[in-house]
Amino acid sequence: MALQITIDNPDLEKEILALLKDKKQNIEEITVEALKSFVDSFSQKEKFHYTKRDPKKFSHKIEFDDDEDLSDVKPYADIEDSGKYIHDLRRKRNR
Repeated sequence: MALQITIDNPDLEKEILALLKDKKQNIEEITVEALKSFVDSFSQKEKFHYTKRDPKKFSHKIEFDDDEDLSDVKPYADIEDSGKYIHDLRRKRNR
């Protein structure tokens, strides 16, 4: 495979030439090395490291003062057929 690169940035060209002189390598070796590291950066799948915590240890009960008696409040009490209600909600969302 042949690859041709054109550099229109004179500052970048100077940096590459200085790198070539410093490393004493030719342009093909530097280019292949750079492209390999670029491609490898996409193929690496890093796993997330996290510590698992015990929910019983780190949870707490939320307490607040309330003046109202909410024992008679029943959310969604007006819905007779929950299956139909969910079906209709999903149909509206997926349109």
